[in-house]
Amino acid sequence: MYRKDSSNQLTFKNFYLPFGGHLRSDNRWVTLADQIPWQQIEEGYGELFSSDNGCPAKSARIALGALLIKERLGTSDRETVEQICENPYLQYFLGLMEYHDEPPFDHSMLTHFRKRFDKEMLADINSSIVDRAMGNSKDKEADSDNSNDDDTINIDDDNKDKQPPSNQGKLIVDATCTPADIAYPTDLSLLNEAREKSEEIIDAMHEPFIGVRKKPRTYCQKSRKAYLAVAKQKKPGAKKIRKAIGQQLRYLKRNLGHIECMSEEGLLKYLSKRLYRLLLVISELYR
Repeated sequence: MYRKDSSNQLTFKNFYLPFGGHLRSDNRWVTLADQIPWQQIEEGYGELFSSDNGCPAKSARIALGALLIKERLGTSDRETVEQICENPYLQYFLGLMEYHDEPPFDHSMLTHFRKRFDKEMLADINSSIVDRAMGNSKDKEADSDNSNDDDTINIDDDNKDKQPPSNQGKLIVDATCTPADIAYPTDLSLLNEAREKSEEIIDAMHEPFIGVRKKPRTYCQKSRKAYLAVAKQKKPGAKKIRKAIGQQLRYLKRNLGHIECMSEEGLLKYLSKRLYRLLLVISELYR
């Protein structure tokens, strides 16, 4: 369920600080918050949710703002939440009305935030930010031109030629905040990936003999099931991880044995350069 936030906290003077004082208007997070069309993003973001089912989701400003903070600071998900707890400017950037020393959301929510902003939505957000920035720059130029016209009475042609040229070009503001999907490498995940690639190599070497002879058994379903049984656990113990690594090593050893037998028959010629390079990497990883 999603409830649209109509306030969007636009004035930094009203942001309540329990220890007194006010936020500075020239802070980088206050300036950046003014450049992003939060209301427009809110309308598109709200279409992803049901209006009457489920728990209320976090607002678009919190979701997108948290991702922007993470990318600009270059922090992890946990560190991003810690920074938000400690910095009132970051809480203002997320649209909060007052400072809280408690985290506004769990660090695991950043994973869901990343999934909700696809490439098309981010492209629309980029375009809207650029249009807004261009509009602000045009307004400033118009104000400066009007002030110059009021102050200037007579200007000679020679003085006109000496005037500096007006600003030209386009201002591009990049709001890309979705990181690359790079998994943290562990022994178990590397072995599982190597096993899957070894199965791909066996399939390529056996392809010319489909229907002629039986393909070597790789137990791909059984091995993947054994991997997922541990990988899906939130905090598997060291004993379970050690056992799962041993299983994947044995499955990989079996596949490498099949590949060695097939290579003795001269079937390596059916491998592409990519697969042959993978075979060398897999052998070294197993060793």
